[in-house]
Amino acid sequence: MNPCLAIIDPNTLSNIALRSVLWDVYNNVEVYTYGDMDSFIRDSNRHFVHFFVNSDILFKHIDEFETLKNQTTVISVGPDKKFSKAGFNVLDISLPEDELMSKLLRIQLVSRYEVQHGKTSRLKSSSELSPREKDVLRLMVKGMINKEMAETLGISATTVIFHRNNICEKLQTRSIGKLTIFAVLSGIIDINEI
Repeated sequence: MNPCLAIIDPNTLSNIALRSVLWDVYNNVEVYTYGDMDSFIRDSNRHFVHFFVNSDILFKHIDEFETLKNQTTVISVGPDKKFSKAGFNVLDISLPEDELMSKLLRIQLVSRYEVQHGKTSRLKSSSELSPREKDVLRLMVKGMINKEMAETLGISATTVIFHRNNICEKLQTRSIGKLTIFAVLSGIIDINEI
């Protein structure tokens, strides 16, 4: 059984975007979206490992989530210090995608579930990558373009493209989110460097 994540937000576009990012960041998750608390409560037969809740909804239903702080992330537009001071994770959905991915990695919501249930990630081994491919991946995750990577590594842009293609083929993804997760979990890059 895959871990289930709940998004409770009246904004349909926000739900779709966040669901897409979560699918990009985490393997084997089921993401369910709800427009309000009533529809979420009606579908309470699932075992959710994490909740993403609109700040207004959380404010109105704080008692429901008070004991689930570690499993709840508040969805906000812009920084929301009152919820972070109260002990909740806060996800500012106005952040650029790479910062959003970094924030989601820090939350580590699915990896806790996998450890508790004895599941292992489907990520490939970092030993499948050559040392140069690891260098290129590290710079990709930092957001560098081909020319910048070539200058940093002292190789041609064509060689950088060759390594990028090899990395994507070996890891079977071109998603920068999944590549970032692989790099962090494999120890190729520290999350604080992103």
